[in-house]
Amino acid sequence: MMLTALLNIITFAAAFPLVFTIFGAWLALLAIIMPPNNNPYGAPRSMVLGWGAVLTGLGILWYVGFNATILLPVTFAVLVIIAGIAGVGYSFLRAQPKKPSAAVA
Repeated sequence: MMLTALLNIITFAAAFPLVFTIFGAWLALLAIIMPPNNNPYGAPRSMVLGWGAVLTGLGILWYVGFNATILLPVTFAVLVIIAGIAGVGYSFLRAQPKKPSAAVA
C-alpha cells in the first residue's frame, strides 16, 4: 500500500487508512480461523476479533474523512449500528439459561 503511494498510484491520504483497514480485516480473519488458545496468558479470540473490528472501523472512518467528508456522518452511523448488532450477538452467545430455583414451602 505504501509503495503504491510512493509510486503516485494512490495518494498518501488514501494509503494510510487502507493499511489500517486491511490490517484490521486481517486480524478479524485470524481471530476466526485461529485454533482455541489453551494458554491462560494468551489473548482470547474475541479480543483479537474486537481489535480487528476497531482497526477496520477506524481505517474506514479515516479513509472516508479524507476522501468523502460529506459521507462521514453516514459512515459513522453505519459503524455504530454494526457495533450494536455485534454487541447484541455477543451477549446472546454469552447468555446462559436460568436454572430453576427450588420451591419454598
